[in-house]
Amino acid sequence: MPVALSHLDNGIDLILEPIVTAKTAAIGFWFSVGSRYEPKNQRGITHFVEHMLFKGTSSRTARDIALAFDRIGGYINAFTDRENLCVHCVVPSEYAEKAIEIMNDMMNHSLFSPEEIEKERQVIESEIISSYDDPEEAANEAVFQAIWPNQSLSQSIAGSVEDIASLVREDLLDWYTRYIQNGKLLICISGNFSERKIRAALETNPDRKKIFNEPPFSLPNPHEGFHFLSASFQMEQLFFCYNLEKPKTLQEYLHWHILNAIIGDTMSSRLFQSLRERAAYCYTVYSYYATSSDSALLCAYASASKKNVKKLIADMKKEMQGLFTLNISEEEVEASKQHLCGEEIIASEDPEQRMKQLALQYFLDLPLVNSEERIEEIKKTKVEHIEALIKNNLHVSKSAFALYGPSLDFYTKRMLKKKYKDEYAKK
Repeated sequence: MPVALSHLDNGIDLILEPIVTAKTAAIGFWFSVGSRYEPKNQRGITHFVEHMLFKGTSSRTARDIALAFDRIGGYINAFTDRENLCVHCVVPSEYAEKAIEIMNDMMNHSLFSPEEIEKERQVIESEIISSYDDPEEAANEAVFQAIWPNQSLSQSIAGSVEDIASLVREDLLDWYTRYIQNGKLLICISGNFSERKIRAALETNPDRKKIFNEPPFSLPNPHEGFHFLSASFQMEQLFFCYNLEKPKTLQEYLHWHILNAIIGDTMSSRLFQSLRERAAYCYTVYSYYATSSDSALLCAYASASKKNVKKLIADMKKEMQGLFTLNISEEEVEASKQHLCGEEIIASEDPEQRMKQLALQYFLDLPLVNSEERIEEIKKTKVEHIEALIKNNLHVSKSAFALYGPSLDFYTKRMLKKKYKDEYAKK
């Protein structure tokens, strides 16, 4: 059935995707606030507020909220990213309205009790410290801050332990009032549900004032070139990134994912076959395409021991340089198209994945289409589309190379920088 976007009288945007064959409903409450919105003296506040939504309301304890979902075999969770806070659940279809009632309560009547705040502060501090022990997560944070130094796009989502220690109850309540109770809200639902009952459940929400409709951050200003980032981990981690504009059309968005599959998102991709299977330089190698409301990033990643890092850099650069020669084959494009179509078919059986994909399309100002329509668009892609994508968007002047790990000696750094300038900047 078709996807429908509507605007409720109380200020909520509502996306509904009925799936008559499903037995569950996936519900997402998407608030337009994330780490990019946070001032320097309140880093990590959105993530902290996300945690506090589960800590009790004026009519339910934290245990009540947990039991309500556990007893029906469903689950509720949340996440914060750079531009959104999402509270989402999956429940048997007959409990969809009950789930919305509980989520409405969490969004409008959370207590933020001083005792719960202090307990959750310890939980979040533990979460942050744990992230320091994850080499890949720590590397991504460091590279983002190198590419976008002192900019909102690279701000840590969770903040630091010192950031969290400085937040007081008044800060949290004010943020909750601005962005959760009164900020812009998208509710996206995919699965089997009664539209009439869903609308009735949502109409009980108070009018949203939408105080902060315009994002309080400027366009990102990336710092290209070579970045050496020292860390105490044993492995060197390499990032080769292209700063891009956000996709303007659904076709362009899908073309980037097809190209990404060719580069490093599959086991048969160029990077995986070259760096791992043939050269055996590394265990982990992949690429990804990430988007935000005002930009996008295509990134190739690999990790290797210090003894292999020079060879790894040379071969990774060679593979990325190969894109500029436009030597993309029909076979590669067809294989990537089949891969993405298969992913779409698998995801189509998961209402939660469908719900999240629709929300992403909404935030990127792309048409709201279902899995079948995305598959049809993927199938239309030709080699010349991918070649035009590369020619018009992948510019060396917008690239950044980052090396994160054990410190290299001065002469190795100088050699790598020289090769980067001499061999790559000519393209």
